[in-house]
Amino acid sequence: MSIPKRFYQLQDLILLRTSLKKVKLHLDERKEKSVYKWINSELTEFLRKYEKVGCKEQGEEIGRGIASENWVAIRTNVEQCLKILDQEIEKIYREMADVGTNV
Repeated sequence: MSIPKRFYQLQDLILLRTSLKKVKLHLDERKEKSVYKWINSELTEFLRKYEKVGCKEQGEEIGRGIASENWVAIRTNVEQCLKILDQEIEKIYREMADVGTNV
């Protein structure tokens, strides 16, 4: 894959990770008082792309958690997906660095 394509892929992953981190912070602070409409809005892009970024199971569980307003299920799956995204982002950084691109 070309460097510009990898860079855009990296950028997308970082944006998805940022949305997940915002939701995680919200859930940590609000717990059962979480605003599920806001969570759904914040994760709109993630819910469209979760299969492409390796979070198929977690994305489905997050969607079900939002529908059933289960903050524990959402938080658990958000944390798992954050780990997956962190690994993928690190992998892309390494690949780009190996090609001689300064990131």
